[in-house]
Amino acid sequence: ISEMTTSLSRLLKDISKGTSNLISIRHELNLIKDYFTIQQYRYGGTITMDIRIDDEDLINQEILKFTLQPLVENAIFHGIEPKGTTGKIDIHIYQDYNHNIRIDVTDDGVGMSEEQIRNLLADESLRTSDFFKEIGFCNVHKRLQYEFGNEYGLTINSEKGKFTTVSILLPFKESKEIHD
Repeated sequence: ISEMTTSLSRLLKDISKGTSNLISIRHELNLIKDYFTIQQYRYGGTITMDIRIDDEDLINQEILKFTLQPLVENAIFHGIEPKGTTGKIDIHIYQDYNHNIRIDVTDDGVGMSEEQIRNLLADESLRTSDFFKEIGFCNVHKRLQYEFGNEYGLTINSEKGKFTTVSILLPFKESKEIHD
């Protein structure tokens, strides 16, 4: 109870403080770790999360606050939970061949069809019956594009019954926040 309460209080404190939308990836990872701690207790430890960082300098780069949380939430609720067994989320942070930052959030859940992928980030997806599932993706995608430009945002790769990977593309832009 103590660990879960501490994680929840840190999340609530972060939601209520500060007006800056841009934070370091390090800060964002701390937020997602707190969120995941709460979910692990909710699911009785049946879900795990692994974070791989190819270059530690990448965690000093900027990201919009609460970019990862909706992606991890969707991985749990719409990827892993429907399969009815244990599941894993893998977060991989690396620099691509264009020197942009990529963050892949992969779950080993039920996957998505090509049609679901095509509709997920499109504006017309907001009119489907999966409104709440899809608005998180659409919202994160649009926020990233508004902040960094249309070449940035989310892409999705999935295989039905096996996995879903949501990739975040960010510019290489060092955070101005104090590195802790």
